[in-house]
Amino acid sequence: MGAGYLRAPWGLLHYRCGGDEPLAGQLERGLPLLLMFHQSPLSSRRYRPALDGLARSCVPVAVDTPGYGSSEAGRGAWDVDRYADVAWFVADHLGVRRPWLFGRATGAVFALHAAARRPGRAAGVVLHGVPVYTEREKADRLATFAPPWAPDEDGDHLRWIWDRVRGEYPWADVGLLTALVRDYLDAGADFARSYRAVWRHDLHDSARRAGPVDLLLSGSADRIAAMHERSVAAIGHRCAVVLPGATDFLAEQEPDRFRAVLADTIDQKRVTTG
Repeated sequence: MGAGYLRAPWGLLHYRCGGDEPLAGQLERGLPLLLMFHQSPLSSRRYRPALDGLARSCVPVAVDTPGYGSSEAGRGAWDVDRYADVAWFVADHLGVRRPWLFGRATGAVFALHAAARRPGRAAGVVLHGVPVYTEREKADRLATFAPPWAPDEDGDHLRWIWDRVRGEYPWADVGLLTALVRDYLDAGADFARSYRAVWRHDLHDSARRAGPVDLLLSGSADRIAAMHERSVAAIGHRCAVVLPGATDFLAEQEPDRFRAVLADTIDQKRVTTG
């Protein structure tokens, strides 16, 4: 597994990749590029256990969303258009015309909209746990959800973050909770800025423009599992799968299972399309 930075117009963009070879060497072997986008307010760290396994069937590049993980956001506001175009910046930088796109939660919205922004360019799209909100839910969240945390000399903000993460994932062990708190701290006090972009966005319009995606993936123990049926109804797709027992962190907790699902999807399409 490797990592590096790309110099983007807004600042440094951090990524992680699988395999032992440099990215250029992996791409020369003819394997498809898989661009991976994480859920907010986390980072590409959540994909680390799966990257080397994925590198046997594709060239996985997991990007830290600008403003999250180790990626800079620069100046100006970020909307879903701007987040989505990160995919095409990376693909162009790597000289790949038709990458695969993968996204989890907020990252799924960005991956879907990237496909909508350049119809027909993505070789394939896999979405893991798509947050499909009603207009009322979006308005409620914009008004009340995920306020910024405020640094406190006594460290009370650390307790606030810890309690928030533990409340969202009460089943998680202390190691995972600590890792998630680190991601929250890296995102900064206003960790919900990408959430707000999603809540202001028309996902249904993205779905119409993107065309059918290859796989809608969910897990029965996913925190947003209840939204899977909404995504099935809202987004054209070739296949929809619910994995029994899988959580939000499928790639981290069950990397072999995660790799197998993605590799099968990519391989099947390569066979059918030649």
